[in-house]
Amino acid sequence: MQKDWMKSTATYTFTEKDHKNGVRHSFSYISKDVTADAIAQLGAIIDSFTEGALLDATVSTTEHVGSQAEAQRSQKNQRLN
Repeated sequence: MQKDWMKSTATYTFTEKDHKNGVRHSFSYISKDVTADAIAQLGAIIDSFTEGALLDATVSTTEHVGSQAEAQRSQKNQRLN
């Protein structure tokens, strides 16, 4: 099986007076090689201009998983183009 990275999304959860359980803000198409430090720094920036407090941050990654046959077809199509 072959795995190909497609995209990553960072989601920050903030609590505030009107959202005691938290409200989520998501950012799509985060870099494939994003570091935990970069995610924390962005959270701190967002936290600095919002009324709420940063509760949590998560990164979700989407990957395509294909068979060896699919990988060979893809390589053949690339050579033809």
